[in-house]
Amino acid sequence: MNLITRFKATLLSYKSINDLNKKFKLKKFYGKGKKSDKDSQTILFWSTGGMVVQSNLEGVLACALKLRGNKVKVILCNGVYKACAKLVDFPQVPFDEWGKYCRGCIKQNSAVFEKLGIEFIYISELVSDERTEYLRSRADEITFENYNDLCLHGIKLGSHLNSTINRHTRGGSYKGLEKILKEYAFTVLLNADASEEAIKRFHPTRVYMSHGIYADWGPALSVSLKKHIPVVSYICCYLTAHFFFGTAKKFDETFLTVSEKSWNGSKFRNLNEKQKSRLVNFLERRYKNNVNHDMKGILREYKGDINPIYERYGLDRLKPIWGIMTHINWDASSDYFPMIHSSFDEWLYETIEGIYDIREVQWLIKIHPSELNDNPETGCQKFIETNFPNLPAHIKILKMDDDISPLDFYNLLDGGITVMGTGGLELSLKGKPVILAGKAHYSHKGFTFDAKNKEHYKQLLHTAKNLESLNDDKLSLVWNYAYIYFIQKQIPLLPTIKEDLLIDFNLLDYLLPGKNKFMDFLCDRILDSEDFILPEELVELTHLTEKEQIRNFA
Repeated sequence: MNLITRFKATLLSYKSINDLNKKFKLKKFYGKGKKSDKDSQTILFWSTGGMVVQSNLEGVLACALKLRGNKVKVILCNGVYKACAKLVDFPQVPFDEWGKYCRGCIKQNSAVFEKLGIEFIYISELVSDERTEYLRSRADEITFENYNDLCLHGIKLGSHLNSTINRHTRGGSYKGLEKILKEYAFTVLLNADASEEAIKRFHPTRVYMSHGIYADWGPALSVSLKKHIPVVSYICCYLTAHFFFGTAKKFDETFLTVSEKSWNGSKFRNLNEKQKSRLVNFLERRYKNNVNHDMKGILREYKGDINPIYERYGLDRLKPIWGIMTHINWDASSDYFPMIHSSFDEWLYETIEGIYDIREVQWLIKIHPSELNDNPETGCQKFIETNFPNLPAHIKILKMDDDISPLDFYNLLDGGITVMGTGGLELSLKGKPVILAGKAHYSHKGFTFDAKNKEHYKQLLHTAKNLESLNDDKLSLVWNYAYIYFIQKQIPLLPTIKEDLLIDFNLLDYLLPGKNKFMDFLCDRILDSEDFILPEELVELTHLTEKEQIRNFA
């Protein structure tokens, strides 16, 4: 045996020993958990999209559930389709090079689950080559005339394709993007087919995924719900390493949904002074101290003085002022909660048309500051400039880069209008009337004016000047709901997930049953499909520092 051959054999030997050591350590680690029993469930993790952060976030939950004796199976993409959510991170990549990141992406995401000892399978193992060719031929038939009719297995998939292409263009024109449309159609069809096969093969009692929308996740959610399998989804929220979780059992439910049962049990409670103070402190820290995860770099400084705003925009102090809070017009634009218009752009157009002659009110249209970084050429500000270049004096635009804090803006207004933005809830907390043009997570709770259809919406616009401040009963409902949303639904994944949203592999023991009360709570809710609303005992822990939380976990 020559020197090179001996060297290679030594390397292989070291690798084999290393693999055995890893397997031994993982076996020992999972031996600390519970064994499967008659109550154990099978949870299918749909972990496509190519986002390594999501693999970390999903990995800790998969690990925690396995430690509680449940069977866990993860589905990963291995480059069988090229059009995925990760492309949003690389908009400069030409169409012909879309697959250039696949190899590194597959390796990176697979490594997370390998290190955790979680079983995974690739999408290509669920769909045969012949079936893949058939789905490709189906995708090639898709055009901008028929894409909304896309379906498979009797399930409508057009909304997922629509939201995906809208996300890809950042709300811009689809002109000349037929190739891209077909590529995303292929992704939608392949994910629908793969999820159908995964459910047949593994018989999950629950499916877990991020978002639940777009080409990467939406088809799997639709297939699961069609088969009456609850889907748990999650999304980052306002505090670092905190998340909203929710279980969808129907197509109009998401991670933000508060069930009728939970709401009925909370809407008439009397918040004590400590709870009220907790909510007030959260909102003040959010806007006055810049303690937030979702507005890093775009939050304007709170001034606490609205007089300069009157002067800057030439506002009449004797006339009511209503704010129209726009949305990012490409984000989740045809998913989640239904709205009475076909798109955010259509809503904005018909709103401006509707208020064009309502001169008794001063209307301030506030552009979302994220447009400055996300889509300045395709966002709401550009849309207004293109379609309404000469607005009348009673309609004014607060531009994406205007230096106005949301809190100063709310203090200025007499009322507000949005489709489903959380700004409507924050404005309601101030006792101000809010008109909604869609089914927001907080609509139909007794404190908002919910448009039933386009005609009703127009009527509400005309009556805005006469809508009064919320009375005490409605204010009580707002506070009770806001406490659920801002306080009880923000759930930390600390300490195993660090502030950079990656796993601290030195703290995996905090995923064991009984070691982390938040993880115990999350696993219980995943398995029983009840609302992810923290009990007061755990709310108390969320306000401790990370070190204090670790001391209190066990």
